Amino acid sequence: MDRGLRRPGDPRVWGTIVGAIGASVFVHANRVELAHTASLVAVVLWAAALATYVWAVFLVERRFPDPQQVSRSAGWVYLASVAGMLVVVQVGRAALDAGDAVDVLPGVIVLAVGLHFLPFARAFQTPLFTRLGLTMSVLGAVAVALGLLWTPTATAAIAVLTGLVMLLAIAEDALRDRRSSVRRSWRSPAPL
Repeated sequence: MDRGLRRPGDPRVWGTIVGAIGASVFVHANRVELAHTASLVAVVLWAAALATYVWAVFLVERRFPDPQQVSRSAGWVYLASVAGMLVVVQVGRAALDAGDAVDVLPGVIVLAVGLHFLPFARAFQTPLFTRLGLTMSVLGAVAVALGLLWTPTATAAIAVLTGLVMLLAIAEDALRDRRSSVRRSWRSPAPL
């Protein structure tokens, strides 16, 4: 058992920092499109989610088994996923510009980020990426639909929600490592 704070080079620690930054960008870049009260609520919820993330990832003792070996192609899958995400964003931007609906772009970004997690979930054997990818893809599709059919404010609200979901999903994943460690220690026989 160890704390993430003591293992900054572990991908289960430093990798989450990228996700936490992205999640925070979703919240802060989109909350400005919400009504003043909703924007303040978003900041409070973000602060609570960020504190939960920091506590779960860096401070809670958990098990850090040796990382699983990934295939040689994992790096290429990652690069292709990022390139695909950027293409989806640019194609989405062009389509929204043509339809005079650029305010819906945050929904396209949420969708693109969600989709980009799916290929490397398998390449890096990380179930968190599968859960985040599916959840974000659905949220992004709903954000685009509501933004186009109802109001772009719905898109901004869902983008903020996505950031909160990301932070809490990362925290939950770290706590899952803790729970599985605790369960194993209860089942382990006492030393003689």
